[in-house]
Amino acid sequence: MTQAVGTIDTGVASSRALLPSPPNYWSYSSLKEVETCPRRYALVRATYPDLWDSHGYPSLPSTPALFGDVVHGALEVVVKALAEAGVESAHSIEATRVLRELGGLTSVVEEMVTRQLAPLESNPRVGLDRRRRIARELRAQTPDARVQVQTYLSRTVFVPRSSASSSMRDGSGVARRGQPTRRALGKGSHPEVVLVADELRLLGRVDLLTIAGASVDIVDYKTGVEAPGHHEQLRLYALLWDADDQSNPARLATASLTAAYRDRDVDIPVPSSEDLDALRVSLTAQIEHADVELKSGAPTPLPSPANCERCTVRQLCGAYWDEVTRELTTIGEREWFDYEGKIGKQNGQRSWWVVDPETGIQRLLLRTTSPTPPFSPGDHVRLLGLRHELDPEANTPVALLTAASEVFQVVSS
Repeated sequence: MTQAVGTIDTGVASSRALLPSPPNYWSYSSLKEVETCPRRYALVRATYPDLWDSHGYPSLPSTPALFGDVVHGALEVVVKALAEAGVESAHSIEATRVLRELGGLTSVVEEMVTRQLAPLESNPRVGLDRRRRIARELRAQTPDARVQVQTYLSRTVFVPRSSASSSMRDGSGVARRGQPTRRALGKGSHPEVVLVADELRLLGRVDLLTIAGASVDIVDYKTGVEAPGHHEQLRLYALLWDADDQSNPARLATASLTAAYRDRDVDIPVPSSEDLDALRVSLTAQIEHADVELKSGAPTPLPSPANCERCTVRQLCGAYWDEVTRELTTIGEREWFDYEGKIGKQNGQRSWWVVDPETGIQRLLLRTTSPTPPFSPGDHVRLLGLRHELDPEANTPVALLTAASEVFQVVSS
């Protein structure tokens, strides 16, 4: 567990952030997040007692991201069941029996859809209309998710475990001082294996690790498009396997690394011993830097268009609003943009002026799809996801507040 090490007044209503301290163990994804923007990492994982009881800032879900989670979650369930049953192929009669016991592949996918949708009920950023739309879209993609899971399984080769391996339960728990529990892995296919490099305070969860004699193969299922970071992540898994003296007491070397995408498998070159040493040095420096950033109580913001475009906490970051948001004159027709200002007087049944907070000059004509928008005249707001509209009769830029837009009240600067 981590304890709060500082507080940031984000200036947004109900969004006082109690920042986290460094985790007991870092992962590949968490280190990359700190490297990209320490402030974003901290704000995403901070505690917001004035907003809700859950940990972290409420996420803004998208159907494509949830779909990927559904596919990956269904794969996790099925691969684990097949590995524990000792099958050699997803096409075998025994594999068919295992899937039948799970209720069928469609049932597994539908259960994953339900799991992904459940947290939206308590998410303060997701209104009823958005929840219903996401649920409708996600459920409609159940057949496609099923096909994707089948495609991954069709290329997966399993090795039955030895009797010693089969008698020990897979998975991870929590041992003393929050350390993940591990065990020596023997012959066979092992899904969802947690590997730990204690001296680095680094861990990773491997989708499928297979041991056949002295051959050790690591597979990571990827539901998105191919990216260089996937190669880096698999190289890190090779380091973790080499360093984990509890899971790998015999110091078996990694024979292959595979990034499994929907349509093909990509072989990643296995790092040499020299490469692993260099990776240790690099990761040590990354972890030291990440620790310093979180312990500072004021993690560094790294604002840029690339970093901030899809940031889910940009509404809380003053650096974004000061340095990255665009001038209205540079925004093209039907482009999406963010804007900060004060709500002025109402201009029509569904339009309001947005004025400069300091001068009161009218800067933007804001139109809404509802006559009862989530703001009132005089509110200082940060508006996310506005769509620029072309109106030759308007003397100022015009924007539309859509169902996908968000409004955040600013209570201090």
